Amino acid sequence: MKTIILITAFLCTALLSFGQTTLATSNVWTGNISLNNFMGYFTDQQAVDLSWVTMMESGVAYFEIQRSGDGMNFQDMDSVKSKMDISTSEYQLSYKFTDIHPLTGTSYYRIKVVGDKGNYTQSAIVQVNYKIPGTRIYPTLIQNNMVFVESDKNLEEVKMEMFDMSGNKINEMNWQSINGRQSAQVSKSGYLPSGTYVVRLTSSGKSVKNQLVMVQSH
Repeated sequence: MKTIILITAFLCTALLSFGQTTLATSNVWTGNISLNNFMGYFTDQQAVDLSWVTMMESGVAYFEIQRSGDGMNFQDMDSVKSKMDISTSEYQLSYKFTDIHPLTGTSYYRIKVVGDKGNYTQSAIVQVNYKIPGTRIYPTLIQNNMVFVESDKNLEEVKMEMFDMSGNKINEMNWQSINGRQSAQVSKSGYLPSGTYVVRLTSSGKSVKNQLVMVQSH
């Protein structure tokens, strides 16, 4: 059984000509595509199923699946090859992709449509919520200097501290209260050496959560 969590948007109510569209593009694309019904589902198998439909598809090499934890910084996950070839006569083609390791909390997905000459355009964004009861600190692999705190409880006088493995405090953030999700920079300078760190969360002076995280610097 599949449960639809949240569908933010879908792309293209009309045919896209890549040299004329206002979407993000690279180079000039002479092919055409209409990408519709881009949807995200959270399944009973703790995975996210993505699906989309194309019409009048031509000049497409593959679809790059991209994911983000904040809706701004996207990373490539995998690609799905276009089903269109010289023997394909179907006007409408359906595609699916499964993220078997979704992010905890809110994930954002989009599709990068790549042409056979390397040019591309991007779909609108689909948002899927994966909520686990309690208080969470994520992602545990930090690549863009951002970490999120999410709680289904109302936390007062919240303090989040980050330490290196020698016990040296790297950063501290304070909030009057948290009920839902809050974001924070792990480093005020915007850079931390790659390695393992400890994030400690307290509320009203009491320990709430200790979380090991890995920082991967670029």
